[in-house]
Amino acid sequence: MMKQRDFFSTSLFAVLFTAMFACSALADSATEQIRDNFNNMNNQQGYAFNWQPGTDYSGYFGLHSGEIRLVNNGDQTPDLSAYQNGVTANAGTGTDFYFQTFCVAPELDSTLSRFSQGRLNYDNDTTVTYNGNPLTLGVAYLYKEFAAGVLPDYDFTYGSGRADSSEMLQDAIWYLMSMGMSEQDRNLYEYHRHMVNRDTDWGNNDFLSGLLAIKNDTSFWIAAYNPALDYDGLMGYTKVFVVNVLVLDDDSLPKQGGPISQDVLYAATVCEPASLLLWTLGSFGAAGIAQRKRRKTL
Repeated sequence: MMKQRDFFSTSLFAVLFTAMFACSALADSATEQIRDNFNNMNNQQGYAFNWQPGTDYSGYFGLHSGEIRLVNNGDQTPDLSAYQNGVTANAGTGTDFYFQTFCVAPELDSTLSRFSQGRLNYDNDTTVTYNGNPLTLGVAYLYKEFAAGVLPDYDFTYGSGRADSSEMLQDAIWYLMSMGMSEQDRNLYEYHRHMVNRDTDWGNNDFLSGLLAIKNDTSFWIAAYNPALDYDGLMGYTKVFVVNVLVLDDDSLPKQGGPISQDVLYAATVCEPASLLLWTLGSFGAAGIAQRKRRKTL
């Protein structure tokens, strides 16, 4: 009897160790896998979608920018496990599939209903935007929390409150992307109207202040984000990427004079050891019960 228990305990440890090792290996390669899965959709076009303009308060847009809805326009769709279904995304079929995102670049074409395609950018462990600025940890963390529908101080209820939250978060994102930290930047973005709010700063933007409440170090939040890291649990098993978007004409050809590019955000989750552990325990336990039943029948 003792030998059977020792064998069972040793086997359980081996199975759990193997499961944890496998999940760790999966997490190490998850960023590349997410990128490949996303970019290989729709005949290697990536995510094929239409921009949905913010003409009302149905979940996006402040006065100058904010939440943008990317509505499916292809045969394949990306994983939405990092989003709260019905709040920051919708995992329906056809054009009922979409997710909410934000700009990380200053320029956005105003005719949002045209067909577009987007591919994830992942370069040398650093996600880089079209205009050359690396995605920062602060932006990645804020978007992760937004996608999950748990970002503090964000009003997720459809209406004017969500529009106000959307605008403030967009300002924080642009600020963290070095688009409003200098007087020259502020003047430039104000001139083009695609701007960070002139008064946005660490002390008067709720989302920037929230970052400092977590870790009071501005250099930490504006450092380049590496999607292969979890930052002592801050990012957990969610990876955030830049989507480089190519805006196309209705005939699916690049616009005359060259394509318009825009950078937006996408989040995806990877293997969670806790979930795999529970699955493994359940499977192993079921196997043990079955084995005991077989012995009783002998």
